[in-house]
Amino acid sequence: MKIPLIFIISLLFFGHLNSKSINGAELEQKVSDWLINKNQKPHIKILSELKYPFCNDDNLLFSDISGTFKLIKVTCTGENKWSFITRNKKNFKKELSANNNESKVLVLKSSKKSGSIIREDDIIIIKKKIGNKSDLIVEKKDIIGKKLKNSMSSNRPLHYSNIQKDWLIEKNSNIIIENVIGNIVIKEEGIALENADFREKIQVKNLKSGKIIQGFVKNEKKVVLKTKQFWIKDVIYIK
Repeated sequence: MKIPLIFIISLLFFGHLNSKSINGAELEQKVSDWLINKNQKPHIKILSELKYPFCNDDNLLFSDISGTFKLIKVTCTGENKWSFITRNKKNFKKELSANNNESKVLVLKSSKKSGSIIREDDIIIIKKKIGNKSDLIVEKKDIIGKKLKNSMSSNRPLHYSNIQKDWLIEKNSNIIIENVIGNIVIKEEGIALENADFREKIQVKNLKSGKIIQGFVKNEKKVVLKTKQFWIKDVIYIK
């Protein structure tokens, strides 16, 4: 029995089409590329031994059927229709935790030495994971013009503990020592031997006598010997 020539040609033609296929490794790459375009991290694994009838890229459709990009459906809408579902094995808890730890922080653009004054153009804002958020500086105005307590490298989050405290009187600054006796105030020039804030105890040196005495900070230039002298106004000053 003779087989018609047209049947043989058709058999060879369609047999050739059916012999073309797309394997699991190729599909894995295509799904991964699609996820990346959707700003998602791909964690796809499709067995490379798996083979599906060849499908044109124009006929390949990918869809997120879970709403979280955890289950991806791959569909071929071409002549040889097929579809399957693959899992995108994402560690959602880990990624969520990582995102929660990311904060916008103020950092130095370049390393600076201890005692350096921080200027506005020294500071940049970056996103970074922060373990300890207490004491974190979040406003530029709180650090501009301040001095660094210690040397600091770039891209490290800035904390209040990294900057020198603004003392009312700083060590080695020139001050006036006041001592009130009745209605008379004796004023002497002195030098601060330590840092101190308002009403705190401070050791100072009387420049005239050379004596080291203890007083209390009244303002940025004045130290009194007794706390009750904070409120005395109507006095006679004697140098």
